[in-house]
Amino acid sequence: MKRIDLLPPEARAKASRERGLLYAILILVAVVVALGLVYMQQSSTVNSKQSELDQLTAETQAVQAKAAALAPYAELEATRTSMKQTASSIYEAGVPWSTVLQEISLVIPENVRLQSLTCVVPAAMVPGAAAAVAGTVPVATTDVTFTGTTYTHKDVAEFMTRLGLIPQLSNIQLGSSTETPAVAATADTAAVAATVNFTVTATLRPYLTAPPTTTPTGAGAVQ
Repeated sequence: MKRIDLLPPEARAKASRERGLLYAILILVAVVVALGLVYMQQSSTVNSKQSELDQLTAETQAVQAKAAALAPYAELEATRTSMKQTASSIYEAGVPWSTVLQEISLVIPENVRLQSLTCVVPAAMVPGAAAAVAGTVPVATTDVTFTGTTYTHKDVAEFMTRLGLIPQLSNIQLGSSTETPAVAATADTAAVAATVNFTVTATLRPYLTAPPTTTPTGAGAVQ
């Protein structure tokens, strides 16, 4: 049996519009609910990240506080290291006079007698001296002076040759070599052999590295 819709067309159109509006409301509610769920999820994620950030910030502040508390000790360590390096540089830049004198005692011939030995540290080797300009030849200075006596000029030459074996010395030069004739024996005095009085100078070999830039409190000489 065929169904007959007795509703007028206006009523059918109104019912269709109402159904469409209901569907739209349902879709809108679903969208709002979905957005609410997404917002809650994102809000939870943000809160979690914020908690992590707060924790990291607190840890960073704690580390910074510890670093600030240890800063004075770091400065003391830096000062100690600097002083140690300076002291080591001064020690290494010092002229090893004890070694030089020991080496002189080993090379001096038996028939040579020293009357005086004068040693002076040149200005270029004093701590705080200006560094030498690259490519320039250092000016030779008279840093070590030997005066003594022996029997022949050959003995003086041998002494100078042996001084050249000492690593700390260079530019060995003869200042003077004067022979005193022998004196024959008399009834009242004994014979005196001929002697040679000499003066020999030398230069201290420069440092391989410049001495530290420390202002010296005074200059001195070893004699």
